[in-house]
Amino acid sequence: MSPPVFKLPDLGTEQPPAFLNARGCSDWLAAQPMANPAQTQAQLLRQINLLNRYAVAPGERLKILELLRDPVAFAQSESTRKFAGRPLPLAPPEQAGMDANRSLWQAVQTGYLHCLASCLAGGELKPHAALVAQRVIATLRAELLDICRAPIDPPAQLWQTLHQVFAAAEQLGALAQPVNDSLQSSRTATTVAAAYAHMLLLHRASPYELSARQLITVDRWLARWGAKVAMSRTPPTEPKAPPMVVDLDSGGAETAANSSGNLRWLDLSDFARSIKKRIVHLERGESPASLGLGEDCVQPGCELLLRQLYQQWCKGGAPRAHQRRLGGGGCRLVTGLDAIHYYLSGKIFRQPGQGDAMSKTQADEIATFGRVATRHDDDFSQMHGFMIEQWRTLDESATGFRLSRPLSQAGGRIGGGQLVAVMPEGSRGFLLAAARWSRLTAGGELQVGVQVLPGSPQTVALRGTGLAAVNEKYRPGFTLPALPALREPVTVIVPAGWFRAGRVIELYEQSSRQIRLTQQLDRGSDFERCAFDGL
Repeated sequence: MSPPVFKLPDLGTEQPPAFLNARGCSDWLAAQPMANPAQTQAQLLRQINLLNRYAVAPGERLKILELLRDPVAFAQSESTRKFAGRPLPLAPPEQAGMDANRSLWQAVQTGYLHCLASCLAGGELKPHAALVAQRVIATLRAELLDICRAPIDPPAQLWQTLHQVFAAAEQLGALAQPVNDSLQSSRTATTVAAAYAHMLLLHRASPYELSARQLITVDRWLARWGAKVAMSRTPPTEPKAPPMVVDLDSGGAETAANSSGNLRWLDLSDFARSIKKRIVHLERGESPASLGLGEDCVQPGCELLLRQLYQQWCKGGAPRAHQRRLGGGGCRLVTGLDAIHYYLSGKIFRQPGQGDAMSKTQADEIATFGRVATRHDDDFSQMHGFMIEQWRTLDESATGFRLSRPLSQAGGRIGGGQLVAVMPEGSRGFLLAAARWSRLTAGGELQVGVQVLPGSPQTVALRGTGLAAVNEKYRPGFTLPALPALREPVTVIVPAGWFRAGRVIELYEQSSRQIRLTQQLDRGSDFERCAFDGL
């Protein structure tokens, strides 16, 4: 097999970076304003791009890149705060933060790829091939993590580079050689094969459906478990879990088992067995920390996440309670609690008791036209940016929809955990739903998966009670009826952060009454769905 050929910039001596050796790099780093991560990130990107085009001895290039790893990781982690977990599409400053992160990761990748090309050419770095290949994959995984935080579809080039690096390490006999990576906090010892499996399994976990915290947890777990995946050129015999199959000549994360090409099989048998064992121990009441899952992992969320991942990794995807069918029709969608309340109620939200009296203008309009003109509400919706968006239904089930709209189409921002209202084609009214995930496709579309909340919603006004809430204003809220057939109690939708078991709040519908919140049934980024008792 011919060695992989990487697309790298030509080397010359026209414009040198600020340092040409490890000693110079250390001095330069000491003078950088690390208290300003954005400035540090820009300086690092400029100097690494210059280094990638300057002829430096391969050994010295590797030493420089190793010195830059910690400062790059610090600057990138600070920049990540600008865009991670934000609703889509990203605002211009958020998009700029993501673009800056990806540019720097790609620059570091290019630097290490220069070193890997030297290994393939039989140069002085060949004994360090395992470390070099692992470093490239580590930066590819870091870029993938940032892509998942947005999230957008990973580009084909990312997978092509990953497979090329794996093929190069395989050719150099460097797949299983141990490598230390200080940036992996949970387990510093790794190999090229483990790093390769780590990245593929991260993608298979449906990361755009994970919260920012869950994503970091999954990445940490895979750093420990990637070594449990066995690689081979032939299908494993009697595997305990369906193997992953990759085509090293493709631009995708994995391929079908019956495909042809430059295939490799990833045997997940030991990997699956290890996860299953942890799930069993969690069922018996053992703590996540005692099983090596992390001090920050708590039950029952830890077990639920592990079960979800086990289905994705080892069982071919999460099982569905309701069969999905292809869509094709349209769906109307509204985002934002105030806008949802406005369109469900058909009127402007006003403080109870303050909006009952008619103005002289309204009285004149009734006398002239027999009704109050609707232009006031129309002007209100435009002034506040309220709108009903038109989406396309890709597929649907009894409890949810996968929707899509072009990015070029006007619309609000939407992210995982957000409350929305949807009106599928043929429906007579809006239903409340929670956006479980959102992502941008390579084709320039915004997609969202929504789960319908049970019951026909009614609009209400809510406010706290007690001395601290004497001057508190009412806020828009919703109630959902009890559905005995689904074992669903009557529930109330309150703003995020309101729930506290036993908390008493005031609910105004036709009149005011007090209710006591008893249980939180759903929690999103801007809402909580709670069961309650009347007082």
